[in-house]
Amino acid sequence: MRSARIRAMALLGVCSLLALCSADAYEEGVKALSAGQLGRAERALQRAVEKSPQRAEAWWELGWVYWRKRDMERARKAWLQVQRRDPSYPDLGHYLGIVEQRLHLSELQLETNAHVALEPSGSRIRIAAAGDTMMGTDLRQGERGLAPGDGQTLFDGVKEVFRAADIAFLNLEGVLADDLPQTKCRPGSVSCYAFRTPVRYTAALVEAGIDVVSNANNHALDLGPRGMDSTLAALDAAGVRHASRYGDMALIEKRGLKVAFLAAHSGSCCLNVNDPQEVCKAVQAANRLADLVVLSFHGGAEGSRHRHVPGRVERAYGERRGDVKRLARAAVDAGADLVLGHGPHVLRAMEVYRGRLIAYSLGNFMGFRQFGLRGGYGGRSVILEAELAGNGVLVSARLHPVALSGESVPAVDPRGDGLQQVRELSRADFPRTGVRVEPDGTLRWAPGESP
Repeated sequence: MRSARIRAMALLGVCSLLALCSADAYEEGVKALSAGQLGRAERALQRAVEKSPQRAEAWWELGWVYWRKRDMERARKAWLQVQRRDPSYPDLGHYLGIVEQRLHLSELQLETNAHVALEPSGSRIRIAAAGDTMMGTDLRQGERGLAPGDGQTLFDGVKEVFRAADIAFLNLEGVLADDLPQTKCRPGSVSCYAFRTPVRYTAALVEAGIDVVSNANNHALDLGPRGMDSTLAALDAAGVRHASRYGDMALIEKRGLKVAFLAAHSGSCCLNVNDPQEVCKAVQAANRLADLVVLSFHGGAEGSRHRHVPGRVERAYGERRGDVKRLARAAVDAGADLVLGHGPHVLRAMEVYRGRLIAYSLGNFMGFRQFGLRGGYGGRSVILEAELAGNGVLVSARLHPVALSGESVPAVDPRGDGLQQVRELSRADFPRTGVRVEPDGTLRWAPGESP
């Protein structure tokens, strides 16, 4: 009897030791992953799941190791283990769906579009586009951070430009949600920004004539995957199309033409600006479904010191934000017909490459009581109006100059400062292919010229 008791106590001690080792390995793995030590993290988390195969959180973190290593197949397998153990694991469905989409893209063969039409043919369609837009947030400042009247007057100074176009687009920053908490910023932080706009403000987009938005940006996950779900559900309910996370493409039919909108960013939610091949495969796939493809990207460094397109990988706050020149031109080579950049919060150059217009940054458009306008550059913007032929060739284009008020609300700028900025930047950054901006905002370019 005594020997049986001793054996039981010994067995209990071994089990406790194994559990302790598993816990230690898990904690070591999480710490290494946070520090970017992927090899160490993988080894530790492998030990954790070997010791405790039923531990869902260890499989979850191991999946993130493989994600960071760009090994989507092993990430998928790890997260399927999580699903078997805990089907309701937080955010599992969101990221498992993303992995599936990335694996699908990886299987596609990329084909460069060697023969691009340079002469316009077919129907004509007009697209109006604006840059970074945030309609107010009830985080940090409460109701003071929200425009009165549910934001219905926010677009009054410029909405006629959107309404006159066949399709109107902007980059929507932040989350459309009611009451969802944010976990992005620590209490009291002055350098971290999270935006939550009440769902009812979606009506202001409809009133302004906005047809489609990009939600692929660094504020798309301010409230986590649940916040992104809320945003897309609110847009769907209002009839506003969206290009957002992996697999999310807006398809709009106007004037007998099908137009696909795709969006890319540097974060984990969406097509990645740091992976031009992945983006180009998505463009190529969209081109098979639509007559025209518009790519929106949120990339490049931020602020008035980064107004020029450097032609190399840019960084902001320690994050790689893509080589946007390489990305945009590769997208056109893959079949994109219009490329709309945003993210630097200032205007950048525009060029016509292989008959297709590339706007490297449309700048700030709206950021109610939030977007900083220091130096003047962030307070001057444009709305781009581009007419495309049915075969994707740029037919005509015009810039409508915009000035942002002290509360970062747009209105027509009679001084036309944004026109001068695009004029100077395009001349400096793209002496051969850059657009020429006339005093009335009309764009001119050398037809058929490409580098």
